[in-house]
Amino acid sequence: MISTPATHSADSTGAQAGGFVLAGMHGSSGKTVLSCLLLAGLEARGLPVQPFKAGPDYIDPGYHNRYASRPSRNLDAWLMGRERVLEEARTHTRSAIGVLEGVMGLFDGAHPTSEEGSTMEMARWLGWPVVLSVPAAKAGRSLAAGLRGFLAEASPDRIAGVVLSGVSGDSHTEYLREALLPTGIPVLGAIPKMAALDWPERHLGLQAAQERPLPNRRELVEIARRTLDLDAFAALARKPAPLAIRVDASLLAAPNTRRRRVGIAQDEAFHFYYQANLEWLVERGMELVPFSPLRDAALPTGIDGLVLGGGFPEVYASALSKNTPLLRSLGDAVRGGLPCYAECGGLMLLSEAILTLEGERFPMAGVVPGAVEMTRALQNFGYCSVSQPGEAPHYGHEFHYSRWSEEGARANAWEVARRRNGVSRREGFRQQNLHASYVHLYFPSLAPSLSSTLCLTL
Repeated sequence: MISTPATHSADSTGAQAGGFVLAGMHGSSGKTVLSCLLLAGLEARGLPVQPFKAGPDYIDPGYHNRYASRPSRNLDAWLMGRERVLEEARTHTRSAIGVLEGVMGLFDGAHPTSEEGSTMEMARWLGWPVVLSVPAAKAGRSLAAGLRGFLAEASPDRIAGVVLSGVSGDSHTEYLREALLPTGIPVLGAIPKMAALDWPERHLGLQAAQERPLPNRRELVEIARRTLDLDAFAALARKPAPLAIRVDASLLAAPNTRRRRVGIAQDEAFHFYYQANLEWLVERGMELVPFSPLRDAALPTGIDGLVLGGGFPEVYASALSKNTPLLRSLGDAVRGGLPCYAECGGLMLLSEAILTLEGERFPMAGVVPGAVEMTRALQNFGYCSVSQPGEAPHYGHEFHYSRWSEEGARANAWEVARRRNGVSRREGFRQQNLHASYVHLYFPSLAPSLSSTLCLTL
């Protein structure tokens, strides 16, 4: 099991699955736009594609899912460990080209002086070539100097090409191609500035795909054909012979006498779910029954439990608060003993109220004591480990612009320690049938000892 740092070990096979990595020189460098163009463009050529996202991100996979036939999957060194990352990549690229969108800049990770936790570390683990998405709107010959630094740091054989993002026209593109010739790095595409690809940002990334209109797949295919060398990208993915995968027997689905129906919140306000987590629940005998806290008047009938994932309930706080029949149904069910696992946005939905930065108060389900207050700064941001007395730590992460008003007085779920500095605090609200926390977990990496905390696991 991957439950302690000691099990985050290297894979001794040195195996490679087939795919390539899309990285940036820094954050906000056009990686997601490039990823979606490639997903749409390669599939239109009849090539099966498996999207991946490096890190714990929920937003970018939502964009991938708009344009790929297969659901996007996260690859995260901290949450999964190297062996599970390689297993996940191998499993899902046996019949598809892997397209891994990186996180931040190519070398940005857990530490300022090493590749740990970076896209570059992931690319070395996988053995996949790297293509850089290079913001070029205001770039000239100086771009070549910057790329030489990336080539030297990564080693020349790792970076297979670049895509110029935000070019102002054909003449600008040709100027940059000529400027980059001495570096020897191929230019695999040039994407001009256009309204269809102007996707707005929020916080540290893009605005959620569920919240705005996007180009349809056909439009993106046409843009990809005009702007990218799709033949070159298709040739980048190496497909070695399938390799044996070691599977921990404790991760396999346990036998069930019947499938349990589990209501799962899924709409514009709640959509932060790892694909691997959903599959893990199904493998353990759960039938996931979607419902919308925004639009449904009651919980699904005949359910045996609830999963309330993260998202942006603060954006829809007014609409959620007005749906009093659903809030009443939810509150009555959890107070009545229905097992419930809630992460971040789910905790917010279960609280007494959401308090906005403007001072408005929107009542919620009232199961978790106290209100959730929105903040202008990130709270407890980043990777963490969580533990209960007498148990080994498990890995998670937090990302929220809010705080639970009763955390200091009522937190009782577990001890949370920041990965970066080790600072810890009591966090989350736990009752016999309820676990509500800001911490996002990757279920396949959890030891069985945490199953009672999740309420719904075996």
